[in-house]
This record gives sequence, structure tokens and C-alpha cells, in this order.
Amino acid sequence: MISVRQAAMIDDRLEKQYALGHLRPDLHFLPDWNGRSTAFRQASKCQLDLSYGAGPRDRLDYFPSAEPKSSPTVVFIHGGYWQRGDKSSYSFLAETFVKNGVSFAAINYDFCPGVRMTQIVDQARKAMAWLWHNVDGLGGDREKLSIVGHSAGAHISGMMMTTNWPSFSEGLPQDLVKGAILVSGIYDLGPLLATSNNDQLHLDPDEAYSQSPVNQTRISNVPQLVACGKDETQEFKWQSDRYVAIFRSLNRNISRHVVPGNHFDVLNELCDERSSFHRTALHFIASLSDQ
Repeated sequence: MISVRQAAMIDDRLEKQYALGHLRPDLHFLPDWNGRSTAFRQASKCQLDLSYGAGPRDRLDYFPSAEPKSSPTVVFIHGGYWQRGDKSSYSFLAETFVKNGVSFAAINYDFCPGVRMTQIVDQARKAMAWLWHNVDGLGGDREKLSIVGHSAGAHISGMMMTTNWPSFSEGLPQDLVKGAILVSGIYDLGPLLATSNNDQLHLDPDEAYSQSPVNQTRISNVPQLVACGKDETQEFKWQSDRYVAIFRSLNRNISRHVVPGNHFDVLNELCDERSSFHRTALHFIASLSDQ
């Protein structure tokens, strides 16, 4: 329930722009995603619930490529407004990547309001560091790690691009992440302060600023693909457009991609071999090995 203090701060326009409930009133897509995910886990040579830390949600699933060892690995970070979701619902995304020579990891993380946004971002950094140290033994190649993030996961992925990895943990290379695909993300958390989402996020202005990728110095110049659904709200489109406008440069290849459908349709497009978005993603990942 929204407090009286918070209700007085709600901006009706932003509330509508950042509300996703109308797209998922009955979570109609989840039974399909969960069914496909369960089937693929049963059919694949995956390793589930690998521990990257001591916490109960410090876990990741790894799906090795159908190709020989030393394959590129994409690390998927799911959405859910930093409040919900589980890696197990997204195993279905791995199928076509694995089939096409790309290993796939999906991570879990803790949720607001149980932890702060800052802690979630550091948790994802811990997962990436663990993978860099361990992915070779799983069949991947730590020199070929990239990220795919959706919604809140795209925000977290954006924060990975601001990370000074050697300062985060001794021995890590600055170019730990070779590229990122950011899908339907929120890169400026400021507008959420005026929405009911903040009833659970508990963001204050300082944290909203410090944990917004658009307010950070770009540490990495690796390629990025920033995508958003054609049928998303103007605010979600603005978030992607602003991210690209701020950080694209002659030294930083950041491309903007429009995907058919809404905020959740984009994931079906991402794993559909008939989709131009899937082909673009595969081409992008393959190109990282040539950098």
C-alpha cells in the first residue's frame, strides 16, 4: 500500500508510463515461458544453481554451447522491477543461443525492499567476477563474456558497464565484459521516485542518482546494442534513446534497435530464430570475438 507521503509525490503521467501491469494482468506469458524453460532444462546438459556467493539467491544456471569448448558466453540478467522473478523462468532463452554456438548463463539476485538497489548491483558484479574465474571450467571462455539484460536486468547490465573491475576485485581485468545487449531498460532511476514502484524500491534521490547508468562515467568502450519494443511507452523509449545519446561516441559503438511488440514480447523476439532481433543479437555476439 502506498503511504500518504508517497501518494502526494506520485506523478500521474509517470505512473502510467512506468506501469507494466496492464501488459501482464494474468501473467499470460509465464506458463509458456516456464513450460519451455522446464523442457529445455530437461533436454540440455545444463548445470543448475551454481553458487557464486554465500547468499541463498547467489545462484546461476549455465547452459553450455553445442559447439566445442571455449565458446562465447552471454550472461542473462532478468527483469521484474528489482522485486520479483527467477532465472528458471528464462531458460527458454538459452535454447537458440546454445544451438548457435553461444553458451548461456542466467543469474539470480536479491530483491527490494529486502536489499537496497546498490546491493543488487554489487551482487551482479559478484556473479560476473565468479564467471570470469570459473567459466573456462564450464566450457566457456572468460575472454568472451558478454551480457544480455532485460528491463531491470538491463539497468543492472548498464551498471556493469560503469564498473572498474580491478577495483571491485583484485585480479580482474578492466575488459571483463566484452559487450552488452540492453533490452527495454531503465537507465535513469529518477522518474521512479514519482511512481508507486518506489513503495518497494525505497529509492532516495541520492541512490537514484548514484545507481543510474546515465549518471556514471563510462569505464568501458566495448560495443553495446540497446533495444526497446516498438509498442512500449514513450518513457521506456526515451530511456533507451537517452542512454544511446549520452554514451555513443567515435570510440564507443552503441547501436539502437527497435523490436516489434511490447515490453514482454521483446524476449520472444530475442530467442526466435526467424526474428531479425535474434539474428542481430547473434551477429553482435559473434562480432565481439573479432574485437
